[in-house]
Amino acid sequence: MLGYWVPFIQSAAGNVFAEGGVAYEVLVGEFGVLTMAPTYLIGVILPLVLGFYFVMALFEDSGYLPRIAALTDRALTTVGLNGRAVIPLILGLGCVTMGTLSTRILGSRRERIIATTLMAIAVPCSAQIAVIAALVGSVGAMYSLTYVAVIFLVFVLVGTALSRLTPGTTTDLLIDLPPLRVPQLGNVTRKTGGKVWHFMKEVAVFFVLGALLMSVLYLTGVLDWIQVVAAPLVVGWLGLPAEASTAFVMGFVRRDFGATGFFTMNLTANQLLVGMVTITLFVPCIASMMVILKERGVLYLAGLLVLSTAIAFFFGGILY
Repeated sequence: MLGYWVPFIQSAAGNVFAEGGVAYEVLVGEFGVLTMAPTYLIGVILPLVLGFYFVMALFEDSGYLPRIAALTDRALTTVGLNGRAVIPLILGLGCVTMGTLSTRILGSRRERIIATTLMAIAVPCSAQIAVIAALVGSVGAMYSLTYVAVIFLVFVLVGTALSRLTPGTTTDLLIDLPPLRVPQLGNVTRKTGGKVWHFMKEVAVFFVLGALLMSVLYLTGVLDWIQVVAAPLVVGWLGLPAEASTAFVMGFVRRDFGATGFFTMNLTANQLLVGMVTITLFVPCIASMMVILKERGVLYLAGLLVLSTAIAFFFGGILY
């Protein structure tokens, strides 16, 4: 459907606005409100949301979801969370926007801050995982294991540091363990449909705002400026070719777009590993940032961008 929508809306807009003009680019350009936003929402996010909420509804209706929380409680206390946080972390593997919204189930502001930070920095989304698995997997198992080890190490280090530095207390896990049973299709369908509708309705406006922001950055030349400024750091510290800075800029648009940018570069296995680790730890995509802004506020988002950028380039450079 989207394959027909984008050419149709671009053709319709071309009949009204001059192609290449400001209005045309904002509405139907590369980061257009009427092209990028619907493509992300329907083509990328909707299938992931459906799949994840369906699986979560199966776990919930079977009575197994509370048991997952209980099983992971001891491990998550080391990073300042309790077992209930496993739910947003699992959802974050699908999409950070889902995970961020689901942090509302956590019992304290401290836990919501820690969980959101960990998801934004050290939990790759499913689309990004698919691209990284294809790239890193093509150069050998050693590189795949190293990638997983580095990301896990960062998760533990950042979580431990946040647990010590974030004010407040971590709540105890108080949760009922219902009996296990066979999930009922009607229950699962209703839960999935309701949660998907609520999620899509809530994040749609932020995807539109994200597309609008990217269009403004593109039209004003800020994106090109970022690429030029980042090039010396990317080449000198990370040991990557200069064009890799473009991949990091595209990571703002969508995390897997940033990883995909390395496909066309003639990289060594070591460079590929450094690039994948850095792009994973780098800032979340613009849609996720808009939801984080809504949930946590502008000061938190500003601090998160600085922290994630510093961590990504620090560990990427050390690995190089």
